[in-house]
Amino acid sequence: ISSGQLWTGLYAYSLQIYGDFSGYTDIARGLALMLGFQTMENFNAPYFSRNITEFWRRWHISLSTWLRDYLYISLGGNRRGSTRTYVNLMTTMLLCGLWHGAAWSFVLWGLLHGFYLMVHRITLKGNKPRFAWPHTPVGWATDFLKIFFTFHLVALGWVLFRSPDLSTAVVYMGGLFNFRELAN
Repeated sequence: ISSGQLWTGLYAYSLQIYGDFSGYTDIARGLALMLGFQTMENFNAPYFSRNITEFWRRWHISLSTWLRDYLYISLGGNRRGSTRTYVNLMTTMLLCGLWHGAAWSFVLWGLLHGFYLMVHRITLKGNKPRFAWPHTPVGWATDFLKIFFTFHLVALGWVLFRSPDLSTAVVYMGGLFNFRELAN
């Protein structure tokens, strides 16, 4: 299978998993509304997030909120220093991975997202917001690049989420970046 086909599969699975998760929660919200109950929105255009923290605020909001409120904050959140904050992020996301399934691929998926969140937090540390160009070509280009980068980080994580085992994930990842057929 060519790397182009693997990338196509990766994009298709990214759409499928969003459609599945968002779709079943929209059906549940609709049924609840028919019975007179108002429920929270559970997906808010997560693939248009400009960073991984924003992604988790928009993706499966009920699960993300529960993880934050009952795991991350219960572990101490960010109140006990940077090192403890990073441990809490990694622990929370590790448990998120295990919640999805008792397999090494889910464990690594959770740890990968914990790593993403930790790196994002480290890169923000000490950085004050700078002047932004929100409604200019520069601002749009910057936002596009942030969205593009965040989407691809998440999509690469889906390889672990979807793979039946680690060896399959490793082969798939290797195939994604095998561009030898482009040289021929």
